[in-house]
Amino acid sequence: MSNKGLLLGAIACIALFPLASPAQVPGTVFQRVLYVRVGAGTPHEGTATAFTLDVDGRQYTITAKHVVANLKKEDSLDIYRGDKWVPVKFKIFTCDDPVDIAVLVAPELLTPTPILEPDPKMFFYGQDVYFVGFPYGISMAAPKAIGDRPFPFIKRAAISSSVEIDAEKHVTQLLLDGYNNPGFSGGPVVYRDLNVRTDVFKVAGVVSGFIPELVPVVSPKPLKSPDEASEVGKAQKWRLRQRLDKSWVEMKDTDTYVPLNTGIVQAYSITPALDVIRQHPVGPAIGK
Repeated sequence: MSNKGLLLGAIACIALFPLASPAQVPGTVFQRVLYVRVGAGTPHEGTATAFTLDVDGRQYTITAKHVVANLKKEDSLDIYRGDKWVPVKFKIFTCDDPVDIAVLVAPELLTPTPILEPDPKMFFYGQDVYFVGFPYGISMAAPKAIGDRPFPFIKRAAISSSVEIDAEKHVTQLLLDGYNNPGFSGGPVVYRDLNVRTDVFKVAGVVSGFIPELVPVVSPKPLKSPDEASEVGKAQKWRLRQRLDKSWVEMKDTDTYVPLNTGIVQAYSITPALDVIRQHPVGPAIGK
């Protein structure tokens, strides 16, 4: 085939299969996410993530239940906007244990209202999902598209598994293969609906935390030579260390433990939050 023929074939392929790929996480998600603070000036002060959802023509704010555990049924949270913390008074409704979700009702709309549907059923196991929030309170300056609020972190994960806690009430815990950090609590787990050929993203659930693995802290035990190591030390070579002075130690387990991040993110399906919302249809109306 001539070079001209190859070029025409390549152009035809590009026409049939556009190079553009779907957005990884669209602005419809970013515009909804809030950086929040609770307990300012108290021993319980901390930051977390929240986001808004529109249900039946009204807006509601969603976060993790443990974030608001020390607040009253009507209480204030601070929202970071315009380079400062702004207190907002909410009505607070919580899902029944063990679901780690709270529904908050503000006196007015807190974010724009692009379409972001709550739907925990249309993902596939093994599919990429994303969770969005403010780990350790870190953010970056927001583009004009999301106004005066900070821009959140985006992390990718995969839907690994789910655990049905209460089949009758459709309560499900989602388990993601990802790496969560403190501060993501209350953030949305979003995914692209692969059943439609658009950039439609939906909310599957709410980040709760990560599953920890308790690992013993190790302490060095001096050795005259590696030959003195225990059977465990000889089997697990990483436990044997040679110091700068050429002496040897074996890293022995102690009775003190430290929790490590397993890389399994815990989230809860958004369904119980929708049930709470429909029991308390009092969010600020959209378009009024």
